[in-house]
Amino acid sequence: MKKRTKIIGGIILLLLIVSVAICKKRWKAWFENLPEIRYVLTDEPQRVLLTFGNDGELSRNVSWVCGGVSKQAKLEYTKVGSGDTVWVDGYSKFFRTLGGFCYANWAKFGKLAYGASYAYRVWNDSDVSKWYSFSTQPDSTDYFSFAFIGDVQDTLRGKTREFMENIRHRYPDTDFYMFAGDFVERPMNCYWEEAYQSIDSIAPCKPVMVSPGNHEYIKGLTRVMEKRFAYAFSYLLDSRYKRNNVYAIDYKDATIITLDSNRDAWFLFSQREWLKKTLKASDKKWKIVMFHHPVYSIKGKMNNLPVRWMFDSLLREYGVDLVLQGHEHNYARMTNKKKNGEMTVPIYLVSHASPKEYRLRFNDKYDRFGTNHRFYQMIDVKGDTLRMKAFLEDNSLYDDVEIIKTASAPVRVIDNARHIPEILEQPWLKGRKAKKFCEGVERWKKRKEFRANR
Repeated sequence: MKKRTKIIGGIILLLLIVSVAICKKRWKAWFENLPEIRYVLTDEPQRVLLTFGNDGELSRNVSWVCGGVSKQAKLEYTKVGSGDTVWVDGYSKFFRTLGGFCYANWAKFGKLAYGASYAYRVWNDSDVSKWYSFSTQPDSTDYFSFAFIGDVQDTLRGKTREFMENIRHRYPDTDFYMFAGDFVERPMNCYWEEAYQSIDSIAPCKPVMVSPGNHEYIKGLTRVMEKRFAYAFSYLLDSRYKRNNVYAIDYKDATIITLDSNRDAWFLFSQREWLKKTLKASDKKWKIVMFHHPVYSIKGKMNNLPVRWMFDSLLREYGVDLVLQGHEHNYARMTNKKKNGEMTVPIYLVSHASPKEYRLRFNDKYDRFGTNHRFYQMIDVKGDTLRMKAFLEDNSLYDDVEIIKTASAPVRVIDNARHIPEILEQPWLKGRKAKKFCEGVERWKKRKEFRANR
């Protein structure tokens, strides 16, 4: 009995020592919040951002911020050519951060029409923004497209604006933009300003959807999402479920869902509950789900296990077509396989547009990787086909995959990128880590060659 007690005590002591060592090594990453630089916002409306709303595919919200004293927020808009002006009372929320304070404002457009153009501006008492405009999608076509960007997470005075302007100029007719979290480098005013400036020609004119990432959270024993996020992406204010920042919209023949994979594990149970209800209720042909942490990590087999346990079975059961993810700062595409090896849905996509690159481990489940570059994806949906193309920042095609759904045949997935060479460049790694990466590349190439010759 005494021997058994000593063994148990020794195991507990060992676990404590290991836990202390891990906490010491990871303390800053887990718990340290950098002090926010002091700031003062001016009175005029700024950071005007258009999002979807909560009342169907024609609903739109707009958010903005301002400084000064409390003022009435208003939205003024007109359908182009109508001669009528609509005024809407908006909402304001005062909040203080470690570096200063500001007012978050948001408003909801009233009933909009298909295929129409609108001009609008926002007010805080007598302070007014400039005029912006946007158009709604036509009702007469089953076609739509959107841009997907993984983590932005840029430094101050970074290069994301150039990156996003390139996408805007190449694809001016895309319907909306989706970002898989870590939209800001840190939850601070200066980084919010940097993030907004990177999309300031897009944000007021095209709906923007963003899933929360870990960089949008305040660190601590219990993580809390930084409060600016939900006011900027104000659809979250009306779509929360049991304190989870989740959202869904039916757009054309697709149900598009965003989740919050950053929550502590006990919150993921209620997110799973909501996701199941939402997927079960959808009668749309296409289902697209976006969240921050990859279901199947490319950094380590044990990473993100709660996300996999909670969500993956539902993604497969309800035939989700595309799973959009970020966090791990490389490119990777994984296609679900049937027992006979034939490709099917879901397609799991990991991508990023950050200047930071992370170490990659070559998960055998994946079909394709890309390192040491920034990527963006264009998704086109038309009739029976969803097509995802991934591009490098120089606009070179890097990946190309199609999902084809017809009433008379099983789902088909076509990989059009087999002839496109993978980029597996060594990132910033040195010494032993660099050697392990190179060894991983060689093993991956041999596995791909073996699979290709089977």
